Amino acid sequence: MCYLASVMILDASRALGRSLLRRSRAFRFAVKQRLGLADQPTLKVYPGYVADGRLHLLGRVLEDEGVFDVPHSNSVWRNLWRTFKRYETDEIGGAVLSFRGAGVSGTVRSKLDGYFRIEAPWPGEGPWADVDVTLEHAKGYSFEPVTTLGRARLVSPRARFGVISDIDDTIIHTGAFKMLRHWRIATANSPEARLPFPGVPRFYRALCEGADGPETNPVFYVSSSPWNLADIYERFLLLRGIPVGPMFLRSLSDDAVGWLLRRHRGHKDGMIDRVMSAYPGLPFVLIGDSGQKDASVYAAAVERHPGRVLAVHLHDVRPAAMRDGRVELELRRIEANGVPTTLSDTLARAAEHAEAAGLISPGTRAAVEAEIADEVGKPERFGRFPVIVQP
Repeated sequence: MCYLASVMILDASRALGRSLLRRSRAFRFAVKQRLGLADQPTLKVYPGYVADGRLHLLGRVLEDEGVFDVPHSNSVWRNLWRTFKRYETDEIGGAVLSFRGAGVSGTVRSKLDGYFRIEAPWPGEGPWADVDVTLEHAKGYSFEPVTTLGRARLVSPRARFGVISDIDDTIIHTGAFKMLRHWRIATANSPEARLPFPGVPRFYRALCEGADGPETNPVFYVSSSPWNLADIYERFLLLRGIPVGPMFLRSLSDDAVGWLLRRHRGHKDGMIDRVMSAYPGLPFVLIGDSGQKDASVYAAAVERHPGRVLAVHLHDVRPAAMRDGRVELELRRIEANGVPTTLSDTLARAAEHAEAAGLISPGTRAAVEAEIADEVGKPERFGRFPVIVQP
């Protein structure tokens, strides 16, 4: 009885919260409309996936406040303002969208927080499914229909394995342990102001190569970063020659407190399980870093999915003072389940293991080491934004 009462109270609290949120957004929109401050709608569609013959795409409808797809700027204050607007989004709920591709079509509506999901049977072949998504109508706005190309990854039947990778401080330097020192990089509103860690492009391309070409083995990006940064990440991958893949980021609408408090476990656990469940016959290589609980997240994943993980590689971003052995302890836990691990300041050891295990072609290790040697210490700058390639 007490449990039932608690559930009822919790459900009532959530319903009240949704009602208050809906009313506050309606009031804010009415004020903006009256003052002529409402911006035109924009449509963002994130990289999705096709599994078991079914398309999965996520997108969002927002007011266009001039922060997406804008040219790189060296102005600190302009980037700070854009970063603020990137997080202070004005979502458009109830918008009507249509989608079409490979003979499949349909309509969906955005939720209160602006997000929409497209799930439909998909008969096409890969490596990518192209879907035209059109914003048809949004109450209170006058605009011509807006069409955006959405893309979803199809996995080749000849894929030998997949890759699940973190983003921040795994492939992109964000300086999580040195946020005050690197705050200009963290708030930069463009992919041009960031560089991958040395060796990342070559190693990731090698992992993805296979019998069907350079995109045979898929890569999935599981991160606790919010969807507000997805367009920067996607453009960064394309700009730096790193394979693009489906993204599984965090919704601030659902868990803003968890993101602010840097809670990673629940989100990453769930997304890793989703990927592995979507492709039950595929083993995975897990790549992360030592700074966001990836070691313990991956150790738990290895235990939940026995026999599904081929290796775990961690980029060590810890300052010397924080190397207390806890990450190493989790790696021993992973190894106790028969899964090899590496922990290093670069990806050289990961490439060495992958080549020895036959996961990448011979000579890749030397190519990764050459890329690392070429990039480390290179004095690259974009105006007043220092681009750091090592923490």
